[in-house]
Amino acid sequence: MTKLVIPALAATILVSAWSAVSFSPASRAHQATPAAPAVIASEVLGRATPAVADHAELALGRVTIMPGAEIPIHYHAGAQIGAVVQGELTYTVFSGEIAWHRGDHPDAAPTIIEPGQTVVVRVGDALIESPGSVHQGRNDGDEPLVIYLSTLFPADAPRAILVDATPTP
Repeated sequence: MTKLVIPALAATILVSAWSAVSFSPASRAHQATPAAPAVIASEVLGRATPAVADHAELALGRVTIMPGAEIPIHYHAGAQIGAVVQGELTYTVFSGEIAWHRGDHPDAAPTIIEPGQTVVVRVGDALIESPGSVHQGRNDGDEPLVIYLSTLFPADAPRAILVDATPTP
């Protein structure tokens, strides 16, 4: 009988020890923790040296333009960077110059959009709008257009200042 009790007791101890380790909260937490991502990508979508603004406000925003809609002709009191993340932006410059960073040529110098030019800005592209540059955007596509905006404006400045303008030929 003693010969049967010792192996049975040893088996019970091993099963109990395995259960304590395998089913302890710390062990379950470790098993539930997802593995770290294999790759992290960080990229600059556009950069500029902005004009100095007294009492500046730095903001990050998102604008969604539905198909067929357009933003009125306007300018900004400070610097703005816009990155297209969905859809296509038909973009016209009326005055000033806008730097266009192309997502399909990330290492190239930006293209300068001059007054009278209209371009189509695609996903991955970014626009650098300097203070006072008059421009307009519209969605000529068939899906919503989404743009992330980073702005450095004087505090309490409006997000956009509307103007009447026509493109220069």
